[in-house]
Amino acid sequence: MRIVQVSPYDLQQHGGVQQHIKSLAAALRGCGHEVLVIGPGRTGTNDQFSIGIGHKKRISFLGTSFELSLATRKELQTLAKRLAEWRPDVVHYHTMWVPILPWQIFRQTATASVATFHDTPPPGLTGEALRALFKVMSKFLLRRLDGAIAVSQAPFAHLRSGKLGCSPIVLPPAIDLTDFLKIKKTVSSRQDTVLFFGRLEPRKGINVLLDAWRLITSGHVSLPQGVKKPQLVVAGSGDLAPLVIEASRQMDAEMFQHIVAPDRKQLMRLLSEATVAVSPALYGESFGIVLVEALASGTPVVAASNPGYSSILTGKGTEMLVPPGDARALAQKITELLGSRSNCQAFGVWGREHARQFDISVVVPQFEALYRSAMARYLRSKSQASGSHD
Repeated sequence: MRIVQVSPYDLQQHGGVQQHIKSLAAALRGCGHEVLVIGPGRTGTNDQFSIGIGHKKRISFLGTSFELSLATRKELQTLAKRLAEWRPDVVHYHTMWVPILPWQIFRQTATASVATFHDTPPPGLTGEALRALFKVMSKFLLRRLDGAIAVSQAPFAHLRSGKLGCSPIVLPPAIDLTDFLKIKKTVSSRQDTVLFFGRLEPRKGINVLLDAWRLITSGHVSLPQGVKKPQLVVAGSGDLAPLVIEASRQMDAEMFQHIVAPDRKQLMRLLSEATVAVSPALYGESFGIVLVEALASGTPVVAASNPGYSSILTGKGTEMLVPPGDARALAQKITELLGSRSNCQAFGVWGREHARQFDISVVVPQFEALYRSAMARYLRSKSQASGSHD
């Protein structure tokens, strides 16, 4: 198959959607398919495998930041000519609610179309309004798509196909867990390490984690008898980096360490050494790639029970969920795990096996099947349309 992946975000920037697209494109090529990736900005090297188009602007909204992207008419005409020459079998759009580049390409491209929905609005009135809007818009969009994916039940809940629209399926993002599954745990007997890795922005709950850590270090949430004071490692960058830097100044280096934007090799080392990983995101999580990566490494994970994370930590994993925004509950769950080496090991073993279902080797055949189904649906619709004009 000839497959186009359309990203709403610059793939040179880090993010879960970008990671999913790059991993999926690489895996599909490995299966013998031709894959072209389109996105705003540079996207890649603008070689035969990628096209950068349009302009982008980063904005902040509801405690997170994302890009708005827009292509000019001339850029769209050039792209249309290239796609007509390349003749894709299917075009896969990601996060179509993000304006406006995916919509621009979708409107002018006549071939089988698939879309993945990653979006999970926050709680409250704003979130309710967005969910209502998504339900209305999805009825219009799903009638024009040939296949649709929700990465979990969270975004699936506000998709409405109607009588004529395609029926969405739940299919997790493509994550290559090969390196994570190979990690050998080297947890220190001298000091336990609690690891947070990800973007430092309000919705990720870093301020909740810092409050929880102060409760632990001050003794307001007691460590189990015989457990030495652990170290918190915060690995990442973002808008709340100044908050993390200030916290690191207030705490001893033995208790707190900040690592700015670790590379992959550093992340592998951090996960190999971590006793516990923690992901306290408040809202807006449709899945949770960081959770799956930590689980695959054999590291037990304590996470907030937002819809996306709850879709991953099922079964035994529900024991590791805490209410979003509850610093005391987070602190208590962390200390509870630190107090039982056997529980840590048991959750590590469980997590590694649980994560395998999300590995790219498992999910890519499902993407291939959906693409073929979308192509068949598109051809049927064209045949019906031509027949109605006879």
